[in-house]
Amino acid sequence: MNKEKIAIIDLGTNTFHLMIAEINDRDEFRIADKYKEPVKLGEGGITSGRISEKAFARGVKTLKKFRKLIDSTHAVSVKAFATSAIRSATNGKKFVEQVKKETGIDIRVINGNEEASLIYEGIRNGVQLPAGENTLIMDIGGGSVEFIVSRDGQPQLLRSLDLGAARLLEKVSPKDPIHPEQVKKVQKIVREVANGLLKELKEFSIGMLVGSSGTFETIGAIVAHKKKDPLSSNNLNSYRFSDRDYLQVHELLLRSDRSARLGIPGMDAMRVDMIVMGTILLDCIVRELRIGHLMVSLNALKEGILYRHISEQKERIHKLMGSSARNLRAKAVRNLAEKYQYQPAHALKVSELAGSIYEQTRHLHRFDKAEKDLLLYGALLHDIGYFVNRSGHHKHGQYLVLHSSLAGFSHDELIILSNIVRYHRKSLPTREHFHFKVLEQKHRLLVRILAGILRIADNLDRGHRNLVRRVQVETDDKSIRILVDAEEDVDIELTAALNNRALMEQTFDRKVVIQQMAYSY
Repeated sequence: MNKEKIAIIDLGTNTFHLMIAEINDRDEFRIADKYKEPVKLGEGGITSGRISEKAFARGVKTLKKFRKLIDSTHAVSVKAFATSAIRSATNGKKFVEQVKKETGIDIRVINGNEEASLIYEGIRNGVQLPAGENTLIMDIGGGSVEFIVSRDGQPQLLRSLDLGAARLLEKVSPKDPIHPEQVKKVQKIVREVANGLLKELKEFSIGMLVGSSGTFETIGAIVAHKKKDPLSSNNLNSYRFSDRDYLQVHELLLRSDRSARLGIPGMDAMRVDMIVMGTILLDCIVRELRIGHLMVSLNALKEGILYRHISEQKERIHKLMGSSARNLRAKAVRNLAEKYQYQPAHALKVSELAGSIYEQTRHLHRFDKAEKDLLLYGALLHDIGYFVNRSGHHKHGQYLVLHSSLAGFSHDELIILSNIVRYHRKSLPTREHFHFKVLEQKHRLLVRILAGILRIADNLDRGHRNLVRRVQVETDDKSIRILVDAEEDVDIELTAALNNRALMEQTFDRKVVIQQMAYSY
């Protein structure tokens, strides 16, 4: 069974998380590895809106370490998301650029509502939310806190407030243990910042609070240990406890200094400094909304990114091929691709680029949807010959398609499809090749056009880097100009595509020019 391995990085204000996930052909996944580093990116600068020099250096160093770990797993793509500490820092853009320069990792900085949406995606797929009632979901980060109200599987409200534990810690600089006046100061800050939101939340009549992040996990673990429930303390996902259980832990944490907190069963040493701010914030919410029951979710942002990725992959396949459940041909092609362990990310990218070039040159070739389907199917199958051998894989792929007995395809269509796969690389079509020679003249022309387009599309994802976002095609009587929109410099892909333009040039009797549009990080 073919597997896609991806790396997901959550750049939190306190902690950087790396998750390696394997996704199979049925969109099932397993978490292969998880890593976390206490980077404390907000330390010494979160209230001033700047990442300090030391925190900046720690962040880059950690991501260089993550890069080595990712490379060792052979993950095909990296999805890195930055939240409050980076989006609110004046030098956040500089951090993103430095990381890109030193590691090659592209960091996407998301706003608070998108963060809340991704957290919700992770949580609703990780725990059973109560049916028929409003549930409040909270994720207490270092820089921000995300609030989501859910009912019957749908988000009713998404909010993000700058009330994270690291932000509160830097504003208050509490004594150890925290002084009662400092507790009141934190409560005042929370009520001032969250005043409008609390009014909104009271209108929903919240029944349960579901919490994700280290604060909730730590509180849940302490509650489980106090109740002598070791099984739950080792598997906290969906662990439930009452407001009374929580308040006992809250009061214990308020009167404990750092050394005492470290000795509390269930305490995570990485949370020992932030936990007091988190529990005061949570106390304000629980009391204001009169919440009686709490539940822990181990899923959060990074799991939401994973589920979103799987969903987007399904949508891309549906857009390209239609529903394989209703389309016999599409289902047969996908089954064949999976049988011979194709690489979905690369195949989908090539299909999208090929389809776009096809549509933008339709006025030149004048073929229709049926012929476009053959191009898309060929793009999905073009590398299946690797299953036999890397060397000559285009010929191996032709053989596999020819002898596949694909459901829904006529004999002529199978020969055309196999030729598209055969000529996506290396030598150009010639009548000396038997399976090209046997085609009718109009079908030979079709193969030349579709294989010529596929050559360009395949090489625009040379190295399977998935950097090209889209192509824009401009034509005149003498040339076809393909403008490439990419996330970064794609000289490797452009050179490869230019070296493989001869078939398109011959078929359309026009010079093919391929250039990159201006880009910025």
